[in-house]
Amino acid sequence: MLQAGNQQSKPSIWAHEPIMIPEKQVWRAVLTQAFEDAEMTANDDGSAADPFECLRARQYLRADSVKQTEHLKLVCEYAEIPVDRVILWARRRYPLAA
Repeated sequence: MLQAGNQQSKPSIWAHEPIMIPEKQVWRAVLTQAFEDAEMTANDDGSAADPFECLRARQYLRADSVKQTEHLKLVCEYAEIPVDRVILWARRRYPLAA
């Protein structure tokens, strides 16, 4: 019988530990960049951020169009992040202008 190890020894190779493969890291970085673009207020040099890029990132995270929804679903699938949670969070964080 295999053991998962104890607190005094290192866990065995059979213990469940999440594995972050490079491909998943890339797709999570895509989502991180979209979030950072949506949160832009000013550039590092103090100049104003591009409001168009900020708006596009927010639209993408909210999945405002069918095309954006399909792209976001694909990215979230590869990143192993639930797309419904991303969209719900973004719609609460960045509500549409009245």
